[in-house]
Amino acid sequence: MESELVDVDPCSDNCARILSAGEHLVLMVSPGNPYFSVSRLAILFQWAAQNIKHVDVVVSDLQMTEATYLARGLAENQARKKARADLRQMASRIRRARDMVSAPDLRVSEFGGWTGNPEYRRAHAFAQEALRDPAYRALYREGTREAAKARMPDGWEPTEQQITAGLIHSEKALPFVINASGILGASQAVTAYSRPAAQFTYFFTEGSAFRAFSGQGYIGVRAREREAKGSSSGRR
Repeated sequence: MESELVDVDPCSDNCARILSAGEHLVLMVSPGNPYFSVSRLAILFQWAAQNIKHVDVVVSDLQMTEATYLARGLAENQARKKARADLRQMASRIRRARDMVSAPDLRVSEFGGWTGNPEYRRAHAFAQEALRDPAYRALYREGTREAAKARMPDGWEPTEQQITAGLIHSEKALPFVINASGILGASQAVTAYSRPAAQFTYFFTEGSAFRAFSGQGYIGVRAREREAKGSSSGRR
Protein backbone atom coordinates (compact mmCIF):
# COMPACT_ATOMS: atom_id res chain seq x y z
CA MET A 1 0.00 0.00 0.00
CA GLU A 2 2.78 2.46 0.93
CA SER A 3 4.37 2.17 -2.54
CA GLU A 4 1.11 3.43 -4.03
CA LEU A 5 1.34 6.52 -1.83
CA VAL A 6 4.95 7.40 -2.66
CA ASP A 7 6.05 9.32 -5.75
CA VAL A 8 9.72 8.96 -6.69
CA ASP A 9 11.57 11.34 -9.02
CA PRO A 10 15.17 10.24 -9.76
CA CYS A 11 17.43 12.99 -11.11
CA SER A 12 18.96 10.74 -13.74
CA ASP A 13 18.96 7.20 -15.08
CA ASN A 14 22.01 6.48 -12.93
CA CYS A 15 20.19 7.73 -9.82
CA ALA A 16 17.29 5.43 -10.69
CA ARG A 17 19.70 2.51 -11.09
CA ILE A 18 21.32 3.16 -7.69
CA LEU A 19 17.89 3.41 -6.07
CA SER A 20 16.77 0.12 -7.65
CA ALA A 21 19.79 -1.63 -6.11
CA GLY A 22 18.22 -0.83 -2.73
CA GLU A 23 21.41 -0.66 -0.71
CA HIS A 24 21.27 2.58 1.27
CA LEU A 25 18.87 5.53 1.43
CA VAL A 26 19.23 8.86 3.21
CA LEU A 27 16.00 10.75 3.86
CA MET A 28 16.70 14.42 4.57
CA VAL A 29 14.11 15.99 6.88
CA SER A 30 13.63 19.69 7.67
CA PRO A 31 12.14 20.76 11.03
CA GLY A 32 9.61 23.53 10.57
CA ASN A 33 8.53 22.25 7.16
CA PRO A 34 4.82 21.37 7.47
CA TYR A 35 5.15 18.80 4.68
CA PHE A 36 6.83 16.40 7.13
CA SER A 37 3.73 15.36 9.05
CA VAL A 38 3.62 12.20 11.16
CA SER A 39 1.51 10.38 8.58
CA ARG A 40 3.75 11.32 5.66
CA LEU A 41 6.87 10.35 7.59
CA ALA A 42 5.29 7.00 8.49
CA ILE A 43 4.48 6.32 4.83
CA LEU A 44 8.04 7.20 3.81
CA PHE A 45 9.57 5.10 6.59
CA GLN A 46 7.47 2.07 5.70
CA TRP A 47 8.23 2.43 1.98
CA ALA A 48 11.95 2.76 2.68
CA ALA A 49 12.00 -0.20 5.09
CA GLN A 50 10.28 -2.39 2.51
CA ASN A 51 12.56 -1.42 -0.39
CA ILE A 52 15.97 -0.45 1.00
CA LYS A 53 18.41 -2.51 3.09
CA HIS A 54 19.73 0.41 5.16
CA VAL A 55 17.91 3.67 5.88
CA ASP A 56 19.20 6.84 7.54
CA VAL A 57 17.01 9.81 8.41
CA VAL A 58 19.20 12.91 8.66
CA VAL A 59 17.55 15.96 10.20
CA SER A 60 18.54 19.61 9.78
CA ASP A 61 20.27 20.66 12.99
CA LEU A 62 19.78 23.76 15.13
CA GLN A 63 22.20 25.92 13.14
CA MET A 64 20.56 24.98 9.83
CA THR A 65 17.02 25.45 11.11
CA GLU A 66 17.88 28.79 12.69
CA ALA A 67 19.44 29.91 9.41
CA THR A 68 16.14 29.38 7.60
CA TYR A 69 14.46 31.87 9.94
CA LEU A 70 17.34 34.34 9.72
CA ALA A 71 16.91 34.24 5.95
CA ARG A 72 13.28 35.22 6.50
CA GLY A 73 14.27 38.27 8.50
CA LEU A 74 13.77 37.10 12.09
CA ALA A 75 16.03 38.45 14.81
CA GLU A 76 18.66 36.00 16.04
CA ASN A 77 16.98 35.30 19.39
CA GLN A 78 13.60 34.73 17.72
CA ALA A 79 15.14 32.50 15.06
CA ARG A 80 16.91 30.40 17.69
CA LYS A 81 13.74 30.04 19.78
CA LYS A 82 11.64 28.93 16.81
CA ALA A 83 14.36 26.56 15.62
CA ARG A 84 14.56 24.86 19.02
CA ALA A 85 10.79 24.40 19.07
CA ASP A 86 10.86 23.00 15.52
CA LEU A 87 13.53 20.46 16.44
CA ARG A 88 11.55 19.25 19.44
CA GLN A 89 8.42 18.95 17.32
CA MET A 90 10.24 17.04 14.56
CA ALA A 91 11.84 14.63 17.03
CA SER A 92 8.36 13.87 18.36
CA ARG A 93 6.96 13.40 14.86
CA ILE A 94 9.75 11.02 13.91
CA ARG A 95 9.27 8.94 17.07
CA ARG A 96 5.52 8.71 16.46
CA ALA A 97 6.02 7.80 12.80
CA ARG A 98 8.49 5.04 13.69
CA ASP A 99 6.03 3.66 16.22
CA MET A 100 3.37 3.43 13.50
CA VAL A 101 5.45 1.26 11.15
CA SER A 102 7.82 -1.69 11.26
CA ALA A 103 11.19 0.01 10.74
CA PRO A 104 13.42 -1.07 13.66
CA ASP A 105 16.70 -0.55 11.78
CA LEU A 106 15.96 3.02 10.73
CA ARG A 107 18.69 5.31 12.10
CA VAL A 108 18.05 8.97 12.95
CA SER A 109 20.74 11.64 13.29
CA GLU A 110 21.37 15.33 12.64
CA PHE A 111 23.69 16.80 10.02
CA GLY A 112 25.78 18.41 12.74
CA GLY A 113 26.69 15.00 14.09
CA TRP A 114 28.55 14.10 10.91
CA THR A 115 30.80 17.13 10.39
CA GLY A 116 33.85 15.35 11.82
CA ASN A 117 33.47 12.36 9.48
CA PRO A 118 36.46 12.29 7.05
CA GLU A 119 34.26 11.60 4.02
CA TYR A 120 31.88 14.38 5.05
CA ARG A 121 34.85 16.75 5.28
CA ARG A 122 36.14 15.61 1.89
CA ALA A 123 32.74 16.25 0.30
CA HIS A 124 32.46 19.60 2.07
CA ALA A 125 35.82 20.67 0.64
CA PHE A 126 34.67 19.62 -2.83
CA ALA A 127 31.46 21.61 -2.41
CA GLN A 128 33.47 24.66 -1.36
CA GLU A 129 35.47 24.31 -4.56
CA ALA A 130 32.22 24.27 -6.55
CA LEU A 131 31.05 27.38 -4.71
CA ARG A 132 34.05 29.28 -6.00
CA ASP A 133 32.62 28.86 -9.48
CA PRO A 134 30.47 31.96 -10.17
CA ALA A 135 27.84 30.04 -12.14
CA TYR A 136 27.25 27.51 -9.39
CA ARG A 137 27.47 30.15 -6.67
CA ALA A 138 24.60 32.04 -8.34
CA LEU A 139 22.51 28.85 -8.52
CA TYR A 140 23.28 28.12 -4.85
CA ARG A 141 22.19 31.58 -3.72
CA GLU A 142 19.04 31.37 -5.83
CA GLY A 143 18.13 28.08 -4.15
CA THR A 144 18.48 29.72 -0.74
CA ARG A 145 16.40 32.66 -1.92
CA GLU A 146 13.59 30.34 -3.03
CA ALA A 147 13.70 28.41 0.23
CA ALA A 148 13.49 31.65 2.21
CA LYS A 149 10.44 32.76 0.22
CA ALA A 150 8.54 29.54 0.95
CA ARG A 151 5.52 30.16 3.17
CA MET A 152 6.16 33.92 3.12
CA PRO A 153 3.62 36.46 1.76
CA ASP A 154 3.39 36.85 -2.02
CA GLY A 155 5.87 39.42 -3.27
CA TRP A 156 8.17 39.20 -0.25
CA GLU A 157 11.88 39.07 -1.08
CA PRO A 158 14.86 38.39 1.19
CA THR A 159 17.74 40.85 1.20
CA GLU A 160 21.19 39.78 0.04
CA GLN A 161 22.27 39.75 3.68
CA GLN A 162 19.37 37.46 4.60
CA ILE A 163 20.21 35.11 1.73
CA THR A 164 23.81 34.95 2.98
CA ALA A 165 22.55 34.09 6.48
CA GLY A 166 20.58 31.17 5.05
CA LEU A 167 23.39 29.63 3.00
CA ILE A 168 24.63 27.40 5.82
CA HIS A 169 21.58 25.17 5.44
CA SER A 170 22.54 23.94 1.97
CA GLU A 171 26.23 24.01 2.87
CA LYS A 172 25.79 21.42 5.63
CA ALA A 173 23.40 19.28 3.55
CA LEU A 174 25.53 19.21 0.41
CA PRO A 175 28.06 16.56 1.56
CA PHE A 176 25.21 14.08 2.07
CA VAL A 177 23.76 14.95 -1.33
CA ILE A 178 27.00 14.33 -3.20
CA ASN A 179 28.74 11.70 -1.03
CA ALA A 180 26.39 9.91 1.37
CA SER A 181 27.84 6.65 0.08
CA GLY A 182 31.31 7.61 1.32
CA ILE A 183 30.08 9.13 4.59
CA LEU A 184 28.10 6.01 5.44
CA GLY A 185 30.64 3.51 4.14
CA ALA A 186 28.29 2.12 1.48
CA SER A 187 29.23 1.08 -2.02
CA GLN A 188 26.30 3.18 -3.26
CA ALA A 189 23.58 5.31 -1.72
CA VAL A 190 20.71 7.58 -2.67
CA THR A 191 19.88 10.81 -0.87
CA ALA A 192 16.26 11.94 -0.99
CA TYR A 193 14.27 15.06 -0.24
CA SER A 194 10.65 15.99 -0.77
CA ARG A 195 11.45 18.20 -3.76
CA PRO A 196 14.75 18.11 -5.69
CA ALA A 197 16.55 21.44 -5.37
CA ALA A 198 18.41 22.92 -8.33
CA GLN A 199 21.57 23.55 -6.30
CA PHE A 200 21.64 19.80 -5.61
CA THR A 201 20.46 18.37 -8.94
CA TYR A 202 23.31 20.34 -10.54
CA PHE A 203 25.76 17.67 -9.38
CA PHE A 204 23.79 14.95 -11.21
CA THR A 205 23.35 16.82 -14.49
CA GLU A 206 25.34 16.02 -17.62
CA GLY A 207 27.68 18.86 -18.51
CA SER A 208 28.02 20.25 -14.98
CA ALA A 209 31.54 21.29 -14.05
CA PHE A 210 31.23 19.45 -10.73
CA ARG A 211 29.67 16.02 -10.35
CA ALA A 212 28.60 13.90 -7.38
CA PHE A 213 30.94 11.23 -6.05
CA SER A 214 30.91 7.71 -7.46
CA GLY A 215 28.03 5.53 -6.27
CA GLN A 216 25.89 8.50 -5.24
CA GLY A 217 22.31 9.22 -6.34
CA TYR A 218 19.74 11.90 -5.59
CA ILE A 219 15.96 11.68 -5.85
CA GLY A 220 12.80 13.51 -4.98
CA VAL A 221 10.40 11.41 -2.93
CA ARG A 222 6.97 12.53 -1.77
CA ALA A 223 4.33 10.77 0.27
CA ARG A 224 0.63 11.43 -0.23
CA GLU A 225 -1.31 11.31 3.00
CA ARG A 226 -4.37 9.08 3.15
CA GLU A 227 -7.35 11.40 3.20
CA ALA A 228 -10.04 11.04 5.81
CA LYS A 229 -13.56 11.08 4.47
CA GLY A 230 -14.89 14.60 4.19
CA SER A 231 -11.48 16.13 4.91
CA SER A 232 -9.04 17.97 2.66
CA SER A 233 -6.37 18.52 5.33
CA GLY A 234 -3.93 16.20 3.55
CA ARG A 235 -3.69 18.49 0.54
CA ARG A 236 -0.84 20.98 0.47
